Amino acid sequence: MIVNESVLSLGISLLALFIAGLLATRVNQSLTAAFIVVGMILQNFFPVTIITEFMATLGIIFMLFMFGLEFSVGSLVNNQWKIFFSGIYDLIFNFPLGLLIGWLLGYDLIQSLLLAGIIYVTSSVIVAKSIIDLKRSANPETEYILNVLIFEDMFIATFLAFIVGIANYGQIDAKGAFIVILKTSTFFAFFIVLAKTSKKFINKIIDIEHTELFVILILSIIVLSAGAASYVGLSEAIGAFLAGLLLSETKQRHLISEAIKPFQQFSTAIFFVAFGMSIDYKHIGGMIPIGIFIFIISSFSKVYGGYFIGGKYALSKRAGLRLGLSLIPRGEFSIILAGAISMNPNLPYPLKSLTGVYVLLSAIIGSIIMKESDWFIKRFIERKDTEVKQTKDPL
Repeated sequence: MIVNESVLSLGISLLALFIAGLLATRVNQSLTAAFIVVGMILQNFFPVTIITEFMATLGIIFMLFMFGLEFSVGSLVNNQWKIFFSGIYDLIFNFPLGLLIGWLLGYDLIQSLLLAGIIYVTSSVIVAKSIIDLKRSANPETEYILNVLIFEDMFIATFLAFIVGIANYGQIDAKGAFIVILKTSTFFAFFIVLAKTSKKFINKIIDIEHTELFVILILSIIVLSAGAASYVGLSEAIGAFLAGLLLSETKQRHLISEAIKPFQQFSTAIFFVAFGMSIDYKHIGGMIPIGIFIFIISSFSKVYGGYFIGGKYALSKRAGLRLGLSLIPRGEFSIILAGAISMNPNLPYPLKSLTGVYVLLSAIIGSIIMKESDWFIKRFIERKDTEVKQTKDPL
């Protein structure tokens, strides 16, 4: 009976996702925000079931795997300095802001670190899709937007492993930090060395013509990698990410992407719904003013950081501002971090509601700002500069 109810709730959830997604695409809005809202509505009718939780976990695993698959170890090495410096500037402008806000809200160090990660990381999914939809791939700022996104994804994947390891350890001290860093570094090093030294061997193993067996093998690699990470006290997500990085060096990279994408899209949608279902309405009201405040100041921080990066690489003022405005949307990684928070009973529950409000605001408004960035720059920035110039030189 419980299984039947779980399957029924899953079916209704999928239908609701389709309707919400259809409406969101009609008004050019983020599917992430639409799916979270669906979850918030469905919590009034269905509880979060074991099936939903399992599918949500798979959503995180497949999402991180696909992120890893998009990278190339060789490409990362060749562009390492551009990626590093673009990313470091973005990190300096935005991560400490989250720590400060966490301290002001009375969170402890672990909680503040998690909030800093939530506020810091841009949604790669929303931004990358918007760049394609707006036909901005050839724009001068796009290279640097992608550099920042690559750095953020790599940083947050590592940060997630570290913070989950610390949470499992129970406290932040020198010994605990050393153990977690050692585990994370060893795990990363193993996969990266394997990717660089065993390319021919891996290509041979996964060179299977039978489609069903090929898919089963890839799924087993993903889940085993996630399980191995969990076994050593790290996040399942980091294991999946490294599995993607490992397979990104193979000849079958595009075939793997095509085979796994349906699993990823389905389970990721359920993940966003499960997140929405877990947000308690009782805390939403109190979180809205704080969420709006954080969204405003973090947006200014992102824009200024992007403009700074643009100046460092001799981009025009308009391109630099477009760079910054394109980094406002938040989404998948912020929610993944919030999911990690909710699994620890010692962390404050309202933080999940705060993340829900923050992600909804930044995903919806951030997407609009990015799409209308040229109008925004012309209306508010360039017009102000013209008025200042006329004031200084009335003749």
